[in-house]
Amino acid sequence: MIPAKQLLNEIVSSLRNVIAPAIAEPYPKAQAYMAAVILEFVMRQVEERSDIAEGKREALAAMFLDLSRIAGADRLVGGGPATDAELSKLIERLYTERAQIGEPAFTAANRLVRQTLRRLLDQELKVAGKGDG
Repeated sequence: MIPAKQLLNEIVSSLRNVIAPAIAEPYPKAQAYMAAVILEFVMRQVEERSDIAEGKREALAAMFLDLSRIAGADRLVGGGPATDAELSKLIERLYTERAQIGEPAFTAANRLVRQTLRRLLDQELKVAGKGDG
């Protein structure tokens, strides 16, 4: 995901260097430049939230640890770091090896994965700004 400040900076740059110069009429041209000024103000107000990324890392790490404790499902946990890519591989392995790990282990692991996906979504949905979100 592109950080909010970087995204806003790219929009400001486009407004100033591409869009406004391409407009011939004075009023719309001034509006494009003013939009860039307003977005710069908004950009200064945006506070990047490192707690979101940390929350995602913690959720993934906890899930991989909990999965390693489920008999049968422990073999699904790879040796890689707890990342989104590793989670994706884990989900593929979970469904591929469903019969081998047994239905009780599959159900427990699947429930844990779904809970973790919900925690990750909750982190993504936090509003980037000042305060607790």
